[in-house]
Amino acid sequence: MKKVTVRFSGLLIKKERGMVMRRHVLQKMCALALAGTMVLSLGACGSAETGTAGTQAAQSEASGENAPADASASSEGTSELYWFSDVSGWGPATANWSTKESPATEYIEENFGLTLKIEQPPTDATTKLGLMIASGELPDMMSITDADIYKQLVAADKVWDMKTFLETYDPESHLLKDFPEDIKQALTDTYGGWYSYPSHMESKDNRKVFPPDDQVWIDVVEKGSNSCIMFNKEIMDALGITQEDVQTEEGFYAACEKVKNSGYQVDGQSVLPVVLQCNLWINSSLDGIVSWNFGAVPVDENGNYRHMELSPGYKNGLKFLNTLVQKNYLDVNTLTIDETALKTYLDAKRVFCWIGNQAQQDKTNMPWVSFGPILASNGARPAMPVNQSAGTGWIQTLVSKDCKNPEKIAKLLSWASSQEGLLLNYYGIEGTDYTIDEKGIVTKTEEGKKKLAEEYDNNVLMWPFANTSFERNTEPIPDPTSNRGVEVALMPAFGNYKDTYIYDDSLLGFKNSTVIEPSSDLGIKLSQIKTYLESQKAKIVTAASDEAFEKEYQNMLDTLDQYEITAIDEEYNKVYQEYCEKKGNKIEDINAGLYK
Repeated sequence: MKKVTVRFSGLLIKKERGMVMRRHVLQKMCALALAGTMVLSLGACGSAETGTAGTQAAQSEASGENAPADASASSEGTSELYWFSDVSGWGPATANWSTKESPATEYIEENFGLTLKIEQPPTDATTKLGLMIASGELPDMMSITDADIYKQLVAADKVWDMKTFLETYDPESHLLKDFPEDIKQALTDTYGGWYSYPSHMESKDNRKVFPPDDQVWIDVVEKGSNSCIMFNKEIMDALGITQEDVQTEEGFYAACEKVKNSGYQVDGQSVLPVVLQCNLWINSSLDGIVSWNFGAVPVDENGNYRHMELSPGYKNGLKFLNTLVQKNYLDVNTLTIDETALKTYLDAKRVFCWIGNQAQQDKTNMPWVSFGPILASNGARPAMPVNQSAGTGWIQTLVSKDCKNPEKIAKLLSWASSQEGLLLNYYGIEGTDYTIDEKGIVTKTEEGKKKLAEEYDNNVLMWPFANTSFERNTEPIPDPTSNRGVEVALMPAFGNYKDTYIYDDSLLGFKNSTVIEPSSDLGIKLSQIKTYLESQKAKIVTAASDEAFEKEYQNMLDTLDQYEITAIDEEYNKVYQEYCEKKGNKIEDINAGLYK
């Protein structure tokens, strides 16, 4: 087999937290750099034909050809594709990353003449990308998650509009015919146009291309989330703890007390009653599943936008975690460990209750179960956001107008997003690594399972070209003991609870845009709020007494008031109401009556 060379520049060390003000400064630096390069490029050439690719496009148009004039020369031999990524958890940073060839990388080299140089910066990717922008030397492709940088690249005319790019360099591309219109519209609403190929697409139009093969996938889409409240069934059975015991707030505390005092061990090691999502616990646990559990929503009783931290349900979520800390069910030291350390506890089956992101662990043969919410003592209904409109996906892959070999890149994008490319990327080689039946359902062979687990897991294309609807179109109902089987049982449990209020998360899509100018007085205060809340939430949750909890919570309210949180929310509310009117939908504060 021909060896494929995949080179990496740097190793990503995850930066789980960062000072918001520092990030704001970095983004302003990028914006200034972009503005400067935009002025230079506009002075040198037309905005639609910036850089090498733009010049080649002009040559093609002049000659009446679809491909660039020097396409035949550039297609001879093998070229390097410089691919930049700011994505944590994919690529050289992952523990099980392999530089061995995969079917996908081999296909890319043999059919498109491209080897991949993937760069993930060792520190802040925004800084690195800003420096490349300032120097005028962008990568060929960028797979990024930073919405502000995306918008700045578009504003500076540094990346290709996908329609123009594909019409110029691969006019027969299936993407020009079947790219989901609802996702294209969502990208246009967010970024002003279709400038990227998004990963993890899931929408009504995408499901027309790749319809789900079973109701289980529909439940995952309509009621599912990666954030879950999970219990170790082995510990439950060993200590005689039942589902009924852990489905109420008081019963849950009693179960944790039982675990703490039981002396129960796993392979000679003690058991932790509760863990959150390690040093990501604020975003992944508190602001996610815990706040949902106690019915916190981002609107007030009048239906106006309000920071969710001001919801009474959010306070109950804070108090829930504080109770776990005060009663020593939750060890505060686990709030500062990284994901690798967290997995050592989870993999050893030493955790009774895990409140976090189930996707961050291989759950094969793991005893995790979820019963939905832990019902609040005051009777508050749980509330859960689910995007009921087409989203924009996750990782956005953009093509620089200065890219080398644009025809090769265009054909790579078309292939990687096609049925053929997705099958090769996800499953390997048909007949060797998998079989496919007349309904299009894929079954991995034993050899294929071994390769995907040992050699190809998390390899080059797996995430930037992941297509969620495709997965649910080709994947059989998973073995309940497999990672996927446990996952699809956990994800919809919270939303499947009969009294859970599910609201349309797409109504909050404006939060990904710049509602308030960052350099304005309110914009600066908003940045200060984000920084302040990260530290203050930790103080509230770890308060040593009920009195200390109330004091720190009141300090939060007072400080937010000083930062003009009401004025900020009024600005957000203007855009939120526009979204509600446009979509004909709204979010309700379903627990408002409890707090009057």
